[in-house]
Amino acid sequence: MADKIRSFAWERTPLGPIESWSPALKIAVEAVVASRFPQCLFWGPDLIAIYNDEFLPILGAKEEALGQPLRVTWSETWEALRPIAEDALAGIAGYHEDFPLQTTRHGHTETAYFTFCYAPVRDENGTVLGMLDTAIETTDAVHGRRTLISERERYRQMFENAPGFMAMLSVPDFRIEYANPAYMRLVGDRDVIGRKVIDALPEAISQGYLDILQEILQSGKAYAAAGKLFTFMPPAAAQAQDRYLDFVYQPIRSPGGEITNIFVSGSDVTERTLGEEKLRRSEARLRFLDDLAKETGKGADADTILAVTTRMVGEYLKLSNCAYADMDDDEDGFTIRGDWAAEGSPSIVGHYSLAAFGRLAVSNLTRGLPLIINDNLRELAPEEAKTFQDIGIAATICMPLLRGGKLTALMAMHDKVPHTWSAEELALIREVTERSWAHIQRVRVEAELRSAAEALAALNASLEARVEERTAALVQAEEALRHSQKMEAVGQLTGGLAHDFNNILAGIGGSLELMNTRLSQGRIADVDRYLHGAQSAVKRAAGLTQRLLAFSRRQTLDPKPVDLNRLVAGMQDLIARSVGPSVAVESVAAGGLWTTFADVGQLENALLNLCINARDAMPDGGKVTIETANRWMDERAARERGLAPGQYVSLCVSDTGTGMSSETIARAFDPFFTTKPTGQGTGLGLSMVYGFAGQSGGSARIYSEVGQGTMVCLYLPRYAAEAPDEEEFEREPEAPRASGSQTILVVDDEPLVRMVAVEILTELGYDVLEADDGPSAMRLLQSHRDICLLLTDVGLPNGMNGRQLADAARLGQPDLKVLFITGYAENAVLNHGHLERGMQVMTKPFSGEALARRVNDIIKGEQGS
Repeated sequence: MADKIRSFAWERTPLGPIESWSPALKIAVEAVVASRFPQCLFWGPDLIAIYNDEFLPILGAKEEALGQPLRVTWSETWEALRPIAEDALAGIAGYHEDFPLQTTRHGHTETAYFTFCYAPVRDENGTVLGMLDTAIETTDAVHGRRTLISERERYRQMFENAPGFMAMLSVPDFRIEYANPAYMRLVGDRDVIGRKVIDALPEAISQGYLDILQEILQSGKAYAAAGKLFTFMPPAAAQAQDRYLDFVYQPIRSPGGEITNIFVSGSDVTERTLGEEKLRRSEARLRFLDDLAKETGKGADADTILAVTTRMVGEYLKLSNCAYADMDDDEDGFTIRGDWAAEGSPSIVGHYSLAAFGRLAVSNLTRGLPLIINDNLRELAPEEAKTFQDIGIAATICMPLLRGGKLTALMAMHDKVPHTWSAEELALIREVTERSWAHIQRVRVEAELRSAAEALAALNASLEARVEERTAALVQAEEALRHSQKMEAVGQLTGGLAHDFNNILAGIGGSLELMNTRLSQGRIADVDRYLHGAQSAVKRAAGLTQRLLAFSRRQTLDPKPVDLNRLVAGMQDLIARSVGPSVAVESVAAGGLWTTFADVGQLENALLNLCINARDAMPDGGKVTIETANRWMDERAARERGLAPGQYVSLCVSDTGTGMSSETIARAFDPFFTTKPTGQGTGLGLSMVYGFAGQSGGSARIYSEVGQGTMVCLYLPRYAAEAPDEEEFEREPEAPRASGSQTILVVDDEPLVRMVAVEILTELGYDVLEADDGPSAMRLLQSHRDICLLLTDVGLPNGMNGRQLADAARLGQPDLKVLFITGYAENAVLNHGHLERGMQVMTKPFSGEALARRVNDIIKGEQGS
């Protein structure tokens, strides 16, 4: 049954989990489980049932009554049980004989009879906490009575078989008529049968039990007690025996209602009661130690800690003096430098000789053993006791402190009258002493640490001053080094630019010079070849400019939602042709890939550039892998890649080539840095990729080892919208002409560029107006209301740039289409690519065909490329 009680789901009942039960409830349950006769504890106002195995036959079909209220389990007999339960909870014991219950035995239901004794269960304050039901089955007795079995025999059988003590008293003389073996053992096996209580148990008179019997006879009410102390004094016993009893005195009535007997039943609960008392003392001791720890914890030095300790111990144990002392170097003299004295007791502060307190004091304390004296007049020689008596001490516990085998300090507890020190008091004093000395040691160490910390702080202040001086010198040296590195980078950049642009200018200038020569000679057949050469040089210059702008994040981008898986699949054939047959190309597309937002053309260019670089790293062939993935960047991962934490889409190109050293990786994104032979690379490819990724809100990183290949990854921010359909990227195959009379205003401060644009648009059939700055353009806009497109440079003179011109023009013509023309990405002016509806941007230089297509797109309201 104990296992069942432990495993039962008590948290579903008003009693809650076993761990939350009060000590009184736990002790009561343990007593019921340990009892050898049927008992059921009904606890709390709801009378929750907890019973032992012996009680199970009483339950019958109600074996699941554990944890249930009495009124629920026995609902059919609750009206009969209610008065008994109410009396018990009111502190009145109850007794019910031959109570019929339906029980299930051997597979069938039958009526059984039980005698129940209901006793209230109280705490140490007398408060009723529940009801204890002691039950004895009387089915056989009832059946026996029905078959004329004698009443005396039936009671004898009941008493003989009861595990608790029982007796039957006659009235009014209170003669003990019957007593079971348990009762006989309780009273010391005295001859009590047939004798009056006053004669058989004379100690009952002095302890008031005879008065209780008289009260029951007069009131007719039962009397119950829980944990009541009764001292037995059997004649043959060496000494009196104190026993704690739970018992009920129940009046027995005749059919006419007359009290004929008093039934006595109960249990010996001495062990349980002593256990509860020990628990209470233990709890009080723990509370005292906690309070002591809190109070001494406020102390900042040893004297404060010891003063608080001696005062609290003295008050708790109700002693006369508590003191602490330091030993002299000779281990004989000692000085009591602080003590606590109860009211009426003198202080014992002063210097003393240990030898004067006797040989026992010297022997014990110098060996680290406590000195324990209950009565110095009886336990010490007269001259030794006199030393104690002179300072008003009769009983002592003195605890020594040894360090390195040497007696160094004492803590002593004294009483001015003889005192038998209990084991509990000794244990408490020993623990308090050890805690106090440990606390003192800790306080002293902390003080030493504070002193060391102060010295260290002073040293740190001196070091910080020296560090500041050295740091200032290092900053100056670092600034000089940074300037030197900056000039080296500028030199490398300008040298590369000068080399490439001089080659381009030489090609353009030479082509124009030859065209002039051939035209003067009349040899126009060669002019096309030179013209084509000059145009090719111009395209190279534009490409070089775009790479530089991409590296510096200044190129003009036209970002759109992009599905990287679709983009890679669309470029598969182009990449395969570009890398050649000796290089295998494999794509690893991530499922459920997020959309990103980037310039499609620049992204395609970056991917192709990375694949060609991978090919060049594998001169003997190999494998290129293009992989896409979704990336969650936490704070650490984002910091390593120079990004803000968040969601990104990665595009990685890896190869099985020669790999890079750490020095090469560190410079790979620098402009004009290349490891390729002269003439085989500009050194702007990776710098363009790096700049494009950064301008798109992402980053680029290289992962490589020499001989193990290289992987370059682009990390682009996730875009919340979906990628557009492929049809959005299709281009019109031919440059369209003007449809009808359409007027365009061209604004550019560069005459040659403006002239070229005007000529191209005029050739396409448009009516073209031109202006060289914003104010003059505004005058034309106000005088020509039929202008359908404003084509303007972004950087204009005279206080109004292209974006300001467009905004001012739209105040009068909200639907005016605008095409910005720029040779440099003034992102701040263009709102970082976030243009209003009907606005687009185009980068210089451009071909006539590209300009014609873009103008047609924007006039028709379509999105240009």
